[in-house]
Amino acid sequence: MVHENISKDGINGRARIVRVTSQGVRLPLTDYKPNLIMADWATVFANFIVSGTSSYRIGGMYLEFENVDDPDDEVTVPAFVRTEGISYYDGLSSHPTRDYLRVNLAGANVSTTDMTQWPFGNVSQFFSMSSGIVGTHGKTFSDSVNSKLFGAALVVIRSAADPTLDLIVSRLYFNSSEQQVKLPTSQLGVDWALELN
Repeated sequence: MVHENISKDGINGRARIVRVTSQGVRLPLTDYKPNLIMADWATVFANFIVSGTSSYRIGGMYLEFENVDDPDDEVTVPAFVRTEGISYYDGLSSHPTRDYLRVNLAGANVSTTDMTQWPFGNVSQFFSMSSGIVGTHGKTFSDSVNSKLFGAALVVIRSAADPTLDLIVSRLYFNSSEQQVKLPTSQLGVDWALELN
């Protein structure tokens, strides 16, 4: 079962797909959709508040895609649970048409939902966008093969050279009407917000 609306431990996360024009303009393609906060979040939080090191900062996203025969084809999203970590993404190496882009953050900032209660901020906002033409496991990401973005994850990248060390903070999938194909003239991106309360 794919979790559609889960908040965990005082954290509410949400994300949406945007199209990024060649001028850098972000055009929302979907509404914000709730995510699932993953069990790795506890590891990230516990380590970061003790050490404060950059190796436990959220540094990127996974943009999961499938190369479909027709741009109108629906991608079937996988069932997943909160305790599932990097092993799912490692397993995509054997999938014939599915892969993910491991992309760095293109932007991040902090905002607040209540200046009285949280004058220094309680919402972490992140943005990443597609980059490159090859997924982590070597599958082509291109409009020429109808690469369709259908899922995303917010991740801690502990080593740029080793994806197996990544920690998955939150994850979500988009339904058939929200899934987006790569176009030749633009990139696909994800706006993500984690609201702590």
